[in-house]
Amino acid sequence: MTTDKALQLITGLCSKKEYCTADILEKLRKWEISDKDMQKIMTFLYQHKFIDDSRFARIYTEDKFRFNHWGKQKISLMLRQKNIPPEIIAEALNAVDSQSYREQCRNLLEQKMKTLNEKDPYKLKAKLIRFGLGRGFDFDTIQTCLPHLLPTD
Repeated sequence: MTTDKALQLITGLCSKKEYCTADILEKLRKWEISDKDMQKIMTFLYQHKFIDDSRFARIYTEDKFRFNHWGKQKISLMLRQKNIPPEIIAEALNAVDSQSYREQCRNLLEQKMKTLNEKDPYKLKAKLIRFGLGRGFDFDTIQTCLPHLLPTD
């Protein structure tokens, strides 16, 4: 594939959807673009704001939190896998409202609790904690939400 054709395809993709640097580099490698040409393409994309990792991280965080109901830890892990710098990840995660974060966790645990047929309160609590951790919520947030859901002794 020629450099011009690759640039045309990549700019078309980037104008329709947010991509991070790692995603674009992976596509260019699959297309067997030389390193020199890859550098030219990446420079063009940065200069013309087709890709911006901080914008990508912010939008990715919002989408995964709102639509997939992921916690900050899972979102952070996925962004690290896309080679997003830690300071950009922290900035994106700090943009999540802490009140809506706790509400999301509580709603998720409440929905899960309806599907469980566990009578033993300790096992029920353990299952809810495990579920919340699996969704990427931190232990402290889960612990904050549990008293609202579980009956007290």
